[in-house]
Amino acid sequence: MTWKFHIHAIEQRRLFSRILQVLESQMVSIRSFAGEVNGGGVRVVFVVSSEEDRAYRIEALLHRLEDVQSVSVLHESRIGSRG
Repeated sequence: MTWKFHIHAIEQRRLFSRILQVLESQMVSIRSFAGEVNGGGVRVVFVVSSEEDRAYRIEALLHRLEDVQSVSVLHESRIGSRG
């Protein structure tokens, strides 16, 4: 299954690296990864392939990262139905 994650965080050194470490620790296949820093904030969007339980574990681990303000995750079937 494919999952799309959106993360908003306060700008901090090594944030991208820490997110990638979470993904590596869960041994998922990363399909895409993009990040943008603007005005002290960070927005990261990435798509991974994994089972449902692992996707929700990733979401929980991302919430635990310092300075992460929000995390949302969508299953592939919901991605195609948006706007």
